Amino acid sequence: MSLPRHFSSLHYFVAGLIVAEGSFGKKSHRNTGRFTFTNTNLEIIKLVYDFLIKNLEIPPEKISIYITYNLEISKFTSEHIKQHWKNLLKVSEDKIKIYPYRRKVKQNRKRTAHGRCQLRINDVEIKSKIETFINTIMNNINQVAGEGHIESP
Repeated sequence: MSLPRHFSSLHYFVAGLIVAEGSFGKKSHRNTGRFTFTNTNLEIIKLVYDFLIKNLEIPPEKISIYITYNLEISKFTSEHIKQHWKNLLKVSEDKIKIYPYRRKVKQNRKRTAHGRCQLRINDVEIKSKIETFINTIMNNINQVAGEGHIESP
């Protein structure tokens, strides 16, 4: 993958999302090639999933989808939740793993009714590709931020 010379707003937006909601496997942990992105917002998950495939050219078969949901919050069955994410992401049902749990909550939040989705990649080269994308975006931001900076007297 070669990165474009000029990035669109979408590139910067997704990079920000990945920095905020993503994580990379660390050398001290078992899986150093892991990248995960977790969120409850359906549109954000769809945006990042599609971006990884279309813009970073990550093969869809390399992306695993894990859904966790609280039985205390969700009124939906595991099957309904799986169908919901399958339809949203346009993936086969076997790509989605569902993990229900039960925990008392103080406040019922609608946005978590379909659970929390984690996009997970276990591949050192792909993890490196995503890190390169983030570093390139950060370098561009630092260059722009440095331009026009006026030293104080």
